[in-house]
Formats: sequence, C-alpha cells, structure tokens
Amino acid sequence: MLGHLQEREAFLDSVLNAAPQGMFVANIRGDITYMNPALLTMLGIPAELPMDAWLHQIHIDDINGAQDMWRYSLRTGNDFVRQLRFLRSDEELLWLDIHASVVMLSQDGHTLGLVGVVKDITERREQEALQRWEAEHDPLTGLLNRRGFERRLEEAFADFQKTSTPSALLLFDLDHFKPINDEGGHALGDEMLRRIAQIVAWEVRRSDHVARQGGDEFGVLLPSCTLVQATRIAEALRQAVGDISVTHESKEYRVTLSIGVTTFDESDYNVANVLARADAGSYKAKGQGRDGVVVNTPNIK
Repeated sequence: MLGHLQEREAFLDSVLNAAPQGMFVANIRGDITYMNPALLTMLGIPAELPMDAWLHQIHIDDINGAQDMWRYSLRTGNDFVRQLRFLRSDEELLWLDIHASVVMLSQDGHTLGLVGVVKDITERREQEALQRWEAEHDPLTGLLNRRGFERRLEEAFADFQKTSTPSALLLFDLDHFKPINDEGGHALGDEMLRRIAQIVAWEVRRSDHVARQGGDEFGVLLPSCTLVQATRIAEALRQAVGDISVTHESKEYRVTLSIGVTTFDESDYNVANVLARADAGSYKAKGQGRDGVVVNTPNIK
C-alpha cells in the first residue's frame, strides 16, 4: 500500500513538474507546499525561497481580499477563484488568474488540501484597459471624447445632487478654424487641434477633465470649482490659445476661443440643462465678436 502511494506521488510530481502552466499545491492549513518550475519562473521566485515569502509580493490592495477568499475556500470546500496583481522582484507587475480546487478523500470526505493553476493574464488586462481607454478618448489629441466626457459629467452631477459640491463647465469651439483646414489641409488642422489640446491640458488643474467632443468642439469639466475660479480659468485658456499659431506656405494661422461658462445649479434636472446653458454662453460670445468669455447661469438673464 505504501509503495503504491509513493508511486502515485512520484507520478503526480512528474506531471506537475512537466506542466507548462503554473501550478501549486497547498496543505489542509492553506500553506503552499509546492510550486512547479513554470510557476516559479512566472513569478520570478528562486526555488530555494520559502514558499510563503511570495505572499508579501501580492499587491497591497489585493492581498486582504485574496486571503479572505482563501480561508473561505478551505472552510467550505469551494473553489478559490481570484484575479490579483503580483509584483515580481524585478519590479514587473503581473496580473494573475488563480483557480484552486480543494482535494478530498473520497472515502470520508476529509480535505487533503488544494491544487491550483495560475495564469499570467497581464497582456489581456492591459488590452482590456487599452480598449476602455480608447472607448473614451480622442485618438488625435488624447483628450476625452464625448462619451468619456459625458460619463464624467454625469458622475460630477450626481455628486452635486448628493453633496452640493460646486462644479463648473466650459464649452467652446475654435473661431477661424475653417480656413486652416480649407487652405492648409486637414494635416495642418490636426496639428492645430493637437497644440490646442496640449495647451488647454496644461492650463487647467490636474483634477479637471478636458475633452474634444468632435471636430473643433471642446469642453472642460471643473469639479469642486466656483464660478469665479471657472471664469478665471476660462480667461487664461482664451489668452493661452490666442498665442498658438501654425504656418502653411509662409502664411500664419491663429484661432480664438468663444467660451461659455456655467455651473451646476439646483434648478438643473439633468446634465443636458448644464450643457445647454454653457453652449448658449459660447454662442453668445461668438455673437459679441468672438474671442471672449460669457458666463451663463440661471440667475443671469
């Protein structure tokens, strides 16, 4: 009987050692007693390192939840399934998918421990993150697109409704932009858009959200910002963009901004009310000769 068990153990060891995917074994207390070569290589862990040492390399935001789930699996016999971040000794951050199953004796149902499989899903998680970023950002400027901007507007408006946290909105498009595209071509127009995006991103606060909503239309969401602050930022944007120029066949092109400024108000039913008010302000600035800032709040008639 003992010889038979030893043969089975040797066979299991050879299978685990040869497995191309990362695998581990844990005892009934949950202590990891074995990692196969593929897992050691994946995690960048020397074979002589104590088995529990790698726990300290799990991301601080992930370790408590993982440990709670691990103890729950041991107690209930349910599978352990978790995705977490792991910092290798060479500072490379991995996303790992871990699936461990409890192994029981068929005769009496006693738990022997767990056998787990670990997959490196870093590339997949990065791809998913890239896809999420691309879904909400403008590829030309790197700013938020309309979808990403409106989501942040909705979130800020929800905060305003709960806590009355003041937030402001700037909307503007570019005065005199059409001749740049018509005379210099879309490449020159794109260059102007990229430069403006960079300047606007520099001028606002780090907590603010800047968007190119399409064409030459831009928006800036200013969370936790008063009307006075927002007006000052709008004026700084107007002046900074006025200094930008592009050149085609010795002709210099410049644009100006007609900016509408508003804040969230208790009378607003939804974000559409705020957007309409800021847009009306921008339209009024154009009607007053362009290159200006117009504040438009419900109290201003």
